Amino acid sequence: MKEERHELLDAKISFHDSRRIETKLDVELTSEKRNVYSVETYFFVPRALNITPATYAKTSFYNSIQTHIRFKTPQMSLDTIASVAKPSPLFHIKRHVSAILAGDNSPQAANSAVEELKLLGCVSRTALRDTVKLLLEQVDALQRSGARGARLDSVRERGSLLVAGISRLIDQVHELRISIADPACPPRVRDTFSFLDEFLSITISDYMSLLLEKMRAEASLSSDLAALDGQICGLIVGQAEYRTSMGYKSVLFRGQPNQTYTYRRGVLKKFMFSALYLKIETTEWEGWLQFLFGMAAGIAMLFAAMVMLFAQNRYATNSMQFVIILVVSYIFKDRIKDWFKIWFSKNWTQWMADRKTNILDPRTGENIGYFKEAFSFVPENGVPEEIRRRRNIDNITSVDEEGKPERIMRYEKEVVLFPDRVAKSHERRKDLNDIFRFSIAPLLQQADDPGVECLYLDPADNRLEPLVCSKLYHVNVVFKYTSSSLSGATQVSFDRVRIALNRDGIQRLDQLEVA
Repeated sequence: MKEERHELLDAKISFHDSRRIETKLDVELTSEKRNVYSVETYFFVPRALNITPATYAKTSFYNSIQTHIRFKTPQMSLDTIASVAKPSPLFHIKRHVSAILAGDNSPQAANSAVEELKLLGCVSRTALRDTVKLLLEQVDALQRSGARGARLDSVRERGSLLVAGISRLIDQVHELRISIADPACPPRVRDTFSFLDEFLSITISDYMSLLLEKMRAEASLSSDLAALDGQICGLIVGQAEYRTSMGYKSVLFRGQPNQTYTYRRGVLKKFMFSALYLKIETTEWEGWLQFLFGMAAGIAMLFAAMVMLFAQNRYATNSMQFVIILVVSYIFKDRIKDWFKIWFSKNWTQWMADRKTNILDPRTGENIGYFKEAFSFVPENGVPEEIRRRRNIDNITSVDEEGKPERIMRYEKEVVLFPDRVAKSHERRKDLNDIFRFSIAPLLQQADDPGVECLYLDPADNRLEPLVCSKLYHVNVVFKYTSSSLSGATQVSFDRVRIALNRDGIQRLDQLEVA
């Protein structure tokens, strides 16, 4: 992030695919009984895309978002995981499997073994990803500087340690097969182990292939890392041969679409990470809005009744004056009802949320928190100054603001967590990830073609030729993160991104400075 984050929240913003952006908040649970944080997101959408309350209702917005709350993956090194020490899931897997083989047929024993097998897949993938990421950065630094010496030795040493650590982990996992293959072990545990085995093999192949590609990007560096290159190649080839020998379908073939590989990789990843995801139950509060609409009708009817009583006291019921007043009152009654309905729709989110979601621990079923959400369109004069200033911080002149009229949408989410309830059931899984994905697909329905033809005059021969120019729309998004404690201390931080998009989807995501 562009600015220093406070301790509770750390935000990462990226695009998930060509149609969705993703924000991931790392939420560090404190020792307080109750943790509260909120995220306000302001979308500044070009009016040319014709996004209005009539064309983009609340239901459209909520259909465009995905919200996930999950435990943050416990951080462990590959050596710690393979050492079978107590923090490692391997330690707990062996303990649970031993209990099952000793006669413990309880569902709890099998469930615990399955959960630890999934957790082993999660922590192994994260440890491998982080180590490879560090090596990629070191190799990139070598390529940029051209220097060798100590930096090159560090890459060689760290790379060899990585290969050795992966080999130890593979050996430990394969050792488990002997005990888990016992008929006394429930089929669910055996199946989960097979999924873990295949998932680890795919993960190792994918990340080591990325590292190998980076090492080979520069010919001179590739020759300096020839020994490490050979080790990595042996590891990748060995894993492909292993998956083939085990009958796993996740094997790549040249000249084939390899749909099975990508499908299996995606399914196995979701299966493993289900050990981290929390259960959420959403309650729509649409009934409250209908109640307010009923109040609008009641206010309008009260107006009509009072006018009728006034007319009856002043004029005879069969007089022309009474009839005219009655007709006019009914006209105003309908308009008053519509005015109040529009006003309630725009402003009720100031008093209550659109919906509330309970966060449940899937292991115990206990409620460990909840969050409330509200979405609305905001008039320009309703945007807080702190948000407006950050939106316009890179404007050079006042013409910039006038030349790009926008509609503004606000999405608010307030999250309340109970750390003591989490700590009761979890030792290694404590902190959380709050993941939010937003699809820009509905914004593109009325976008122009991505290419616009322009005429270019070649100064060399004065010849006109058509050029296709890209047409982009800029959607600016400002995030405000607020965390508060029971002591009353409040910490606030901001982020801003610009989504450059056209009818084909997101073309670029720029993270901008915030003051």
